[in-house]
Amino acid sequence: MIEILLNDPKIQDISINGPIGQTPIFIVHSDYDECVTNIFPSVDDGESWATKFRLLSGRPLDEANPVLDTELTLSGVRARVAIISKPLNPYGLAFSFRRHRDKPWTQPLFIENKMLSPLASGLLSFIIDGSRSLLIAGTRGSGKTSFLDSCLLEIMRKFRLITVEDSVTGDSEILVKKNNLWERNTIGNLIDSLIEKNGCWYNLSEHEILGNENNIEILAMNKEGKIISTKISKFIRHKVTKPIYKIITRTGREIKVTGDHSLFGLNQEARISEIKANELKKGSFIATPRSLPIIGKELKEINLLNYLDKFERAYIYGGNIKEILKKYYYEIQQLGKEYKHNRSSIYHWFRKGIIPIKILKDLKALGYNINEINDTYIKIKGNSKGIPIKMDMNEDLLTFIGLWLADGCYDSKSVIVSSGTEEERKIIYDLANHLNLPVKMHSDNFSLMINSVTFKNILREVLELKGDAYTKRIPNWIFSLTNNQIKYVLRGLFSGDGHVSKSEIMLALSSLNMLKDVQTLLLRFGIINRITKLRQDKTYNSSISSTKFIKLFKEIGFLQGYKIKNLNKLADRISTHDSTDIIPLSLENRKEMRTLIKDFNYRDYIHNNSNIGRSKFSQMLQQENKECLLLKNLKILANSDIFWDEIKDIEVIENFNDYVYDISVPECESFLTGNIIAHNTLELSTERLRELGYNIQPMKVRAALANVGSELAADEGIRTSLRMGDSSLIVGEIRSLEALALFEAMRVGALANVVAGTIHGDSPYGVFDRIVNDLKVPRTSFKAVDIIVIANPIKSADGLHRWRRVTQITEVRKTWEQDPLAENGFVDLMKYDAKTDSLQPTDALINGESEIIKSIASNVKEWAGNWDAVWDNILLRAKIKEAIVNYSKSSEMPELLESQNIIYFNDLFHKISDEVRQESGVLDSKKIFFRWDQGLKRFIKQKTFEKG
Repeated sequence: MIEILLNDPKIQDISINGPIGQTPIFIVHSDYDECVTNIFPSVDDGESWATKFRLLSGRPLDEANPVLDTELTLSGVRARVAIISKPLNPYGLAFSFRRHRDKPWTQPLFIENKMLSPLASGLLSFIIDGSRSLLIAGTRGSGKTSFLDSCLLEIMRKFRLITVEDSVTGDSEILVKKNNLWERNTIGNLIDSLIEKNGCWYNLSEHEILGNENNIEILAMNKEGKIISTKISKFIRHKVTKPIYKIITRTGREIKVTGDHSLFGLNQEARISEIKANELKKGSFIATPRSLPIIGKELKEINLLNYLDKFERAYIYGGNIKEILKKYYYEIQQLGKEYKHNRSSIYHWFRKGIIPIKILKDLKALGYNINEINDTYIKIKGNSKGIPIKMDMNEDLLTFIGLWLADGCYDSKSVIVSSGTEEERKIIYDLANHLNLPVKMHSDNFSLMINSVTFKNILREVLELKGDAYTKRIPNWIFSLTNNQIKYVLRGLFSGDGHVSKSEIMLALSSLNMLKDVQTLLLRFGIINRITKLRQDKTYNSSISSTKFIKLFKEIGFLQGYKIKNLNKLADRISTHDSTDIIPLSLENRKEMRTLIKDFNYRDYIHNNSNIGRSKFSQMLQQENKECLLLKNLKILANSDIFWDEIKDIEVIENFNDYVYDISVPECESFLTGNIIAHNTLELSTERLRELGYNIQPMKVRAALANVGSELAADEGIRTSLRMGDSSLIVGEIRSLEALALFEAMRVGALANVVAGTIHGDSPYGVFDRIVNDLKVPRTSFKAVDIIVIANPIKSADGLHRWRRVTQITEVRKTWEQDPLAENGFVDLMKYDAKTDSLQPTDALINGESEIIKSIASNVKEWAGNWDAVWDNILLRAKIKEAIVNYSKSSEMPELLESQNIIYFNDLFHKISDEVRQESGVLDSKKIFFRWDQGLKRFIKQKTFEKG
């Protein structure tokens, strides 16, 4: 049902409100705005959808996590999905779907929906062909990146496009989802192994770039501050020789990055925004996940037949082994002879009903079905007892694993676990009895020993329980388990090495890496665990101190009765002001909050300059229904999945010389590494443009790096692009020092085509202020900008409707010195008129006063000194854009407005223009349009014929 609605390109939004079954589905239609359907989904439909999106996103949806944000990808359709449930929605489940285009936007599409006028499109087409520099500016969600995509389609395909976007580096650990299972890895190991296995797509300036053929997913933060599971689009590896910043937070999380790599903080508008590592300092707050929305997969049993390579000198017996021996009698005899077993040994196998593991491995390699083996046991030669070939992954085994991680080891034939309490010993005895294995007390009169070489081999080789107190890690397979299974592992670990003090839950381990693993697993439960420095006893301590996190820990708990009692007592304490889980707003934001929120505590939050605790922060915002930018941003923060972690230390590692790594995560612009949210972006539709026949080359470079190595800095990347021939340079978004690189390209002027990018800003002066004052581009360099296009949403008088519109096309003059606004450096060529709901030309444009347009015309023989010819060509381009839209409607062929056809029509225009110029010596607009119009009609006729 949902798929059918989303496949309608005119449906923009779908809303399904609670209580499901009693209300119809609502839609937002491009022609009819908000509509009510006659579709009433059932309660079962709602539950089914919720379950599917839980599985697709890997995020929980329950009373503790009543909000789920994710993406739905269908054939040719993408949609943003938001789901809420109880207690946030008292009526249960509710769904919202926002449809996104899967194809690049085109200017005729924008004309059709009135974001752009035909004349504005003709003007921009003329400017783009004139190789001018453009900035597309707007607020978040204004459509500036989509509009930049549409501008790219106006560039002739004969030119090479080079897109430059900022790169992300780091060697911290990550969680990735492969083959539907989550695993811990390092970003370096992951990308190195993928490149070794698959090679790379291409190598650009020592950047090895590889696609995601295995559909690997990673955790990322979306634009609403929610942590989601999403697919990676590209992996990148390159070498650097430069300083690395090691950033350590109060909770013990750490990440190693280059100085220009961005993490996330809060800006002056209380909005989540990127901030570079070299701009951070001790005491700064950065965004980290407060929970990990991973829904694991229950592991009910382990089939040891899948791990035959982990066993030597072992054999299988019992169950239906004699039937297997009989079935493969000849094959087993031949394999036995090849291993030089004598006839009596082989006969012994058939008589006793046993198969050596090495014979079984060879049968499997030869393609025989060994999975038909059942009810059997595996045993390593000697006196050890056999273990069922299918081991139950029950509570006792999971808890035992936790106890071993806390204080376990091996001797030559046994598994040894320290057990100082009866509760711990009961787990060990119950597990051993279930497996029919003997237990005895160790000589230290404190530890218990399970005497079984086979069990020892299974724990060490199959379940990956390895290492000593300093090197142990949580086994990788545990990260894919459900929370219900993970809690038993953590219960065993905390029961073995943890305790409850008067104020917090503590866990001390000698292995820092395992403590970080525990920190990651606790995030699955929404629990923040703080790791401290190495103590004198060579252990690292960690603690859970906030009352709300202690209450969440009760789900995990302890084995020992006295620890449970202390935990309950600690959880029942009255919670005071939480100084650990806070929203680090600026003093200016708090002062503004005082004017907006009733009962705002001036003494605490302004006079004493205290941060606001997250719980109190949420309570404040529930009282307010006013609409303003600050409150909107604050509500996003209140509902986000972010824990604001304070930076404790920053260490600069000099002379780093090694690979650094990057992954591209579309739309989210971020990914999680080292349990810290790192910035990443790849916004432009480069793959789609390549499919459409563009000569497009994406470049991943660093932004204004200080040192030179095999990695190119942004300015070096620009120079490389200049050496790569007749190219247009496109920067996905100008956020920081890549601004210097872009203005380098604009200033050099050596490009044969457009230099363009997007930037946040709601006016030409706002763009100037951000570039010059925030991004530190010299004032004189700003003059390299030729045109600024402003895209902003327009609201109706009743506030019920909102439309995207291009509101200004502004020329930047070159004669000002200090302030372009005061010195008439900004000249509007077109401005939005609310009465006509369209862009209208200004007198400066109509009268030919544009310095930029005159500069373009001066280089063309037919236009030099002839404003009428220039204006006629702009009007010709506008007429062509409008004609495409009109023919699309009259022929009932909306596909005419799509990118593959727009590119053809643009190519046809340039081809006919050249033919007419060669024939008559001038660009005769009437003749050009007539021939182009005939070509379009032939195209439509051919497409109609093909449709039958």
